[in-house]
Amino acid sequence: MSCPARAVLIVTHSVKGTSTNVARRRVELACAEPEGHAGPHSDRTHDEAWEGAVDQVVTVLRHED
Repeated sequence: MSCPARAVLIVTHSVKGTSTNVARRRVELACAEPEGHAGPHSDRTHDEAWEGAVDQVVTVLRHED
């Protein structure tokens, strides 16, 4: 059985000429590791890893320019 951990990845970028960052895209992540694994959760489809409790949906922020 796979790990039930979930996360949401928010990718942001800067708005030129301002100090504002806006969301570019939102991706739902699902851990592909076996249930009860050690270490960070990992979504191989989106090549993302995160730390967090299994019973919470974690928000992961990544800034790209």
